Amino acid sequence: MTRADIQALADFLPPLQQPGFTAGNVRGGEQTEPGVLQMPFIDYDPVVDAFVAAAYRQSWVLTDFDWQVWAQSDEAKALQGEETAIATATPEQLGRLITVCVRQERFCEGALMSAFDSGLILRIVERAAVLAGDPSSDLG
Repeated sequence: MTRADIQALADFLPPLQQPGFTAGNVRGGEQTEPGVLQMPFIDYDPVVDAFVAAAYRQSWVLTDFDWQVWAQSDEAKALQGEETAIATATPEQLGRLITVCVRQERFCEGALMSAFDSGLILRIVERAAVLAGDPSSDLG
């Protein structure tokens, strides 16, 4: 990852830190006519849509590893579940986490909202901001 790739993530820090930021809202679920219910869906905030677009554009969504297997690894579980573990994450680990979050959404609507709501995406972006501002980091 280059410094520009890291900075593209770090640029999401201000909007994600805004008081009251929510990744999205559940919509639907109403009866549209007798006997017909609209399936619930997530209406994502434009910041989330921009984050996903940037993740793809800057190649943070990785294609060179089995994300489903990695997501079950001890490494992935520690990075996702232990708030302090991400403080030393490498750019590759950030990419793997982002890949898991974005790809899970394709199979389970709302998974990405959970990653935002839990603070995982914010922690990823905070780590990217540290890496982007650290001239000694080996980013290329």
